[in-house]
Amino acid sequence: MKKMLLLVLSLVLVMVISTACGNNEPAAPAPTPDPEPEVEAEVEEVEEEVEEEIEEVGDDFMAITLRLSEVHAGEHHPANVGHLEFARLANERTNGAVHVELHYGGTLGSESEVMDQVQMGTIEMIRLPVPIIANVEDRFNALFMPGVWDNRDSMFAALDGEIGEYFAEMLREHDMYILAWHDAGARSLYNSVRPIYTPEDLEGLRIRMQEAPLMIRLMELMGGTPVPMGPAEVYTAIQTGLVDGAENNWPSYVTSFSHHEVAQYFTENEHARAPEAVVISLRVWESMPPAQQEILRQAAIEGAMAQRTAWARVEQEAEAEAVEAGVYVVRLTPEQHQAFTDRIMPIWDDFPELADLIQMIRDAQ
Repeated sequence: MKKMLLLVLSLVLVMVISTACGNNEPAAPAPTPDPEPEVEAEVEEVEEEVEEEIEEVGDDFMAITLRLSEVHAGEHHPANVGHLEFARLANERTNGAVHVELHYGGTLGSESEVMDQVQMGTIEMIRLPVPIIANVEDRFNALFMPGVWDNRDSMFAALDGEIGEYFAEMLREHDMYILAWHDAGARSLYNSVRPIYTPEDLEGLRIRMQEAPLMIRLMELMGGTPVPMGPAEVYTAIQTGLVDGAENNWPSYVTSFSHHEVAQYFTENEHARAPEAVVISLRVWESMPPAQQEILRQAAIEGAMAQRTAWARVEQEAEAEAVEAGVYVVRLTPEQHQAFTDRIMPIWDDFPELADLIQMIRDAQ
């Protein structure tokens, strides 16, 4: 658009100068006034008009396709509801310049595998659980420590403000940037062997955990045997007895992975609550004009709001579906819940370097 306007300016200048200076009639014998001041005035007027039009047009958008990796399958999963809203808004508000290509069901690879590619810029975007990010930046463990969040509302009050911005800037050190935060609910235990009422009931059970040191340590403290494993492998691993169970939220247990079909005992102990981040490659992010960055950031935030709304609904639906399918749900008493908390709280002692950061998070709620 700017190039076109500058071309128009050039043509106008030629016409003005030709009119003022160029004709085929003989010159009059009497001297005439110098035409240059008049020409310069007209040129200046045209320049001002073009500059005003350029300001109104603004920066052009960079045409780009953003591949967004997601392990959860199905467009109705809350994560994908959020991604699709983000994709719609980003495309609409950039007049089609940005095309978000959603790859769900883990088709591009596991979360850890794709994160490596996002850092290199070979894949543009991914939604990442905090424990996975902590594999490249230890300070993200503070967002996942047991007891760090009072509840869901206080967590997002902090993440949608300065705390979220602080961690987004931190991730720049690892060639990634956070656009928005998703809800991942609270994580609880489930297995195929027996109901779990106390930490002692976990003894001897092999429980799949996310591939993150904090998560592995968490299960050790609770009393089970942690088995790090990617999410796509868990169903078959439980079915074949390679592991006895896993831990996750209601929608993942039922809607995403159908683990309720092979692990019928669910204990609502809620041992951890963590957000998830919508992440973009820093190389890709910094290649865009600032105006386009701001549009993408706002679209991602609005997509995250859609995800959180969908999450609250799907969480209830998933629990109801599990109960109807015959899942045995253990709802702990306050005393039983405290027994799990007492077991896992010493994990704070394993991360003394996070004490100040944890306090900052607590103060922001």
